[in-house]
Amino acid sequence: MQIDQSRFPLVFIRETENPDGDAAAELAALLAEGRQFVLISEQHSHDETHEPHEMRKARAQFFKQNKGRFREFCVAAILIEGDVPTSMPFRLAAQGVAKALGVDFHFVRDEEAAAAVGKNALARRKT
Repeated sequence: MQIDQSRFPLVFIRETENPDGDAAAELAALLAEGRQFVLISEQHSHDETHEPHEMRKARAQFFKQNKGRFREFCVAAILIEGDVPTSMPFRLAAQGVAKALGVDFHFVRDEEAAAAVGKNALARRKT
């Protein structure tokens, strides 16, 4: 995965073929900048149950360690569903994680909708 900041403050988590990327380090650097942002990701076709337990555990630990900074700087998290609606168990899990982090979570159809929801969330946070 790669963190794409080319449309900052809209920050995209992009799938890449390069396994050498360190998304956790990129997110940590983003949080260290101390600027508000919206985190946007596409729904991926792979099944997370095939992800090694160590990777899931490391990701959970990262979010736990950075909970306060996410609450402060991540205005919203958005999942682009595309044509395949997100399963209810995944929706509930995502919303639970977002609630624990203090981040609003949204599900949208495409990148255009994600950008609109993200900009709206940023505008609400500034008022």
